[in-house]
Amino acid sequence: MIEHFVILALLILAHVVGDFYLQTSRSIKSKSSKGAKTSVLANIRHAASHTVLALIVLLFASSFELALIWASLVIGGTHFMIDLIKSRLSKCKGSLLCFTVDQLLHLLVILSVWAYLFGYFAFINLDTLREATTLEFVAVVLAYLLILRPTSILIQFVLRPWRLSNNTDNNNQDTDEPLDKAGSLIGILERFIILTLILMNQFTAIGFVIAAKSILRFKEESKHEYVLLGTVTSLAIVLIIGLITQSLLN
Repeated sequence: MIEHFVILALLILAHVVGDFYLQTSRSIKSKSSKGAKTSVLANIRHAASHTVLALIVLLFASSFELALIWASLVIGGTHFMIDLIKSRLSKCKGSLLCFTVDQLLHLLVILSVWAYLFGYFAFINLDTLREATTLEFVAVVLAYLLILRPTSILIQFVLRPWRLSNNTDNNNQDTDEPLDKAGSLIGILERFIILTLILMNQFTAIGFVIAAKSILRFKEESKHEYVLLGTVTSLAIVLIIGLITQSLLN
């Protein structure tokens, strides 16, 4: 029999194939159709493909057992329910949050089914969690949490006086808001990458991340200073947090 973690990887691979390669744009539209019958049938067809793919993986990787069929039906059935609910929510159309939650729920089901099949739930108890909760683990989790939302808020405070002194035209405030949101998301991704590189001792690669921002060009010269101030502040914070975390890990 194939190793348990390889089976988990194969189940995730089957999910990726079913969700992103076997789905056509036509089936995606049918799933979110206003007609209930069309939507349900499209979701059933899509869930059936995931059931078959999961069953193929489990039968290929392990000897035949009735539990494998039930496991495949659970994966397909929950996939149907999750996708149907998402397709009936109008706010989820084109929503990154809904897409992320949708994928996380699917992966959680796959992980749970896999853990149940191979008895890994028996290892999950309070004592195991206590042993896993080390200073290093807490430090890494805290570091990533700090460089996300808290750092974004801190940067907003740093940039606010400078922005107020330059955005005197009310007409520009509406157009700047989407730009600020995009900039905040870019900053979060940038800090996440830099912190990961710091923890991996890949300081040279950080230069490439920073250099990528130098490609940006703005018509207004004030924008250069605005972006530079935000970048330097963001970099300083993530460097401090990253170096402190790295010292705790070492």
